[in-house]
Amino acid sequence: MNISVIIPTYKPQKYIEDCLESLKNQTYNKHEFEIIIVLNGCCEPYKSQLQSYIYANLDDYNVVLIQSDESGVSKARNIGLDVAQGDYITFIDDDDYVSKEYLEEL
Repeated sequence: MNISVIIPTYKPQKYIEDCLESLKNQTYNKHEFEIIIVLNGCCEPYKSQLQSYIYANLDDYNVVLIQSDESGVSKARNIGLDVAQGDYITFIDDDDYVSKEYLEEL
C-alpha cells in the first residue's frame, strides 16, 4: 500500500459522494491506495448510508469505514493514522474533491 487517504467526517451529506467519486476516478492504480473514512461523533443513519454507498460504488477499492463516538477532526485524523497502512498519508475533507491526477502527482 503506497498511499492512505484519510477523510474525517461528521454527519456527512451528499457531498461526500463527490469526494469519494473523485478518489474513484484517480489515474493512480486503485490497488496502491486506501481510503479511510472516519465517521466521528455520530452514527446512524450516516454509517448505514456510507456503507451502502461504499458497497454499491467502491466495492473493489481498499476502503475502511471507522465509526467513533469521539468527536473532533483532530481525533478523527489520529484514528485514521492508527489504521493507515500506506507509506504516505494525505488528508482530505469530506466536502472536497480532488483532481484525477491528485494521488499520482502526490
